Amino acid sequence: MPENYKISYVVRGEAHPGAIVNTDQRPLVGDRVMLGEREFAVLEVIDLIPPRGDFHYLHVTVQQAGD
Repeated sequence: MPENYKISYVVRGEAHPGAIVNTDQRPLVGDRVMLGEREFAVLEVIDLIPPRGDFHYLHVTVQQAGD
């Protein structure tokens, strides 16, 4: 059975509103993610609560991706 993730993205160091995203891919530290038209680097991934069935709830801290 595929895993599903509800991710709360929080952007560090700026007033960006972040995002809440449903996906089937678990982000890992160092990954790059697109929020809107901007690219961010994943700094931290935390499980908020234990999984419920195949659904995982994550808090992910990101910052503007550098080139």
